Amino acid sequence: MKQKLLYIFTRTPLHVGAGSSVGAIDQPVQRERHTGFPIIPGSSVKGVLRDHMRALGPEVVNDLFGKGDKDEDFTAGKISFGEARLLAFPVRSAKGSFALATSALTLQRFARDAGIPTPVPAAPADMTCLAGDKLVLEKKGVVLEEYRYNFAGAFPPEWEGILTKLLGDAVLSGAKGRFVLLSDGDLSHFAMNACQVSQHVRIVDETGTADTEGGGLFNEETVPSECLFFSALTVMPRGAEDNEVFKTLGNEQLVQFGGGGTTGLGFCTVKLGN
Repeated sequence: MKQKLLYIFTRTPLHVGAGSSVGAIDQPVQRERHTGFPIIPGSSVKGVLRDHMRALGPEVVNDLFGKGDKDEDFTAGKISFGEARLLAFPVRSAKGSFALATSALTLQRFARDAGIPTPVPAAPADMTCLAGDKLVLEKKGVVLEEYRYNFAGAFPPEWEGILTKLLGDAVLSGAKGRFVLLSDGDLSHFAMNACQVSQHVRIVDETGTADTEGGGLFNEETVPSECLFFSALTVMPRGAEDNEVFKTLGNEQLVQFGGGGTTGLGFCTVKLGN
């Protein structure tokens, strides 16, 4: 089986909803249960790309993505779409405006799936980091959100080179000096608590006004802009490596994921790696 990684870099906040909430947020984003990292489910990746590539024609789309409903025979697709996992998460920084935070776990997952032989740096201790020069204060500390981290050395330049070359997006390719390596627990904390939460109110269809009395006020969580994900796309044994999906996604392009597309949410720079 042939596998390639699809890189997704958010240009605007992204909301792929979990559907229900057990906490204070009415509409949370989907997350991994064990790490708290936000994800884009494989079903969402597949559905969005299927719609994005409808110009290829129904025969090609049905062949590669599959087809079937209650009135026709089901046919499985020839490409498997894995969930998009977190690789770097943007966090406010006292110097340099923001940092792109990653951890040993996220780099290990990426190195495994991408087949990268470059050694992954050891995980730093909690409240300690490896950081780029744009983030380090004069007193050799790094301040992310309201926390001060001890500076233990520079972010590995070989990994900085790998990450900045994944996409041609101006923000990512120009992110030299912005990367910071945190412990897995610290990255999980930011991924759980540093997403955007926006207040909204439902509109009553009959009057066209806000529903302020019927419980119409709700809040919505979004993954911030400048968040980097990767998703594994695998050609099944019955499929060909030289297919139209891989050809199309080989060119960097703009794709919208999740909800709120008409209000500017979910627009991402996307490209399939080699």
